[in-house]
Amino acid sequence: MKPRYRTCFAVDISRFTSRDAVHQAQVRTAMHEMVKAASDAANVPWRSQKNIDRGDGVLVVTGRVGVEVLFRDFIAKLGGAVRGYNMLASPAEKIQLRLALDAGHLLKDAEGFSGIALNRACRMLDAPEFKARMTARKAEFAVITSNELHEVVRGYRLLDDTQLEKIPVDVKETHTDAWMWIP
Repeated sequence: MKPRYRTCFAVDISRFTSRDAVHQAQVRTAMHEMVKAASDAANVPWRSQKNIDRGDGVLVVTGRVGVEVLFRDFIAKLGGAVRGYNMLASPAEKIQLRLALDAGHLLKDAEGFSGIALNRACRMLDAPEFKARMTARKAEFAVITSNELHEVVRGYRLLDDTQLEKIPVDVKETHTDAWMWIP
């Protein structure tokens, strides 16, 4: 096995299990459609063998896509899709979507991928401070990225640092800082 540097993202629907089974199925379908449409519109490869369905979200290894595409086009498309969906959705079907972006060396095996970046993306989604700030601001969509990936995109001026907030991520064995914003 050879480790390869890859970008990845994880998406999660807030308060998914508080919904009944019918609404879970509806928002799950909507989430998959939004992520797929945003990926297609931003030219982010979407291959079933590189994506992991998480029930209330999805974990995607993007392969050969530049961080500028993820941080500009993909985020804009996904955020717009969430807002557009929520404008037409009933109150029970509205979605609050969290997106985590990371990058690092991953190993691919017969079952998929493994690596610190994938684990960290999932932990960032579950960071209590991220959830709390998103809820407090009644945000429909929020993004979090690792400190490591933030340094890369900051160096290329892909983000407006005035919109970012540094937050702690203390979930399971992951104890780090990350950067969040509400696009």
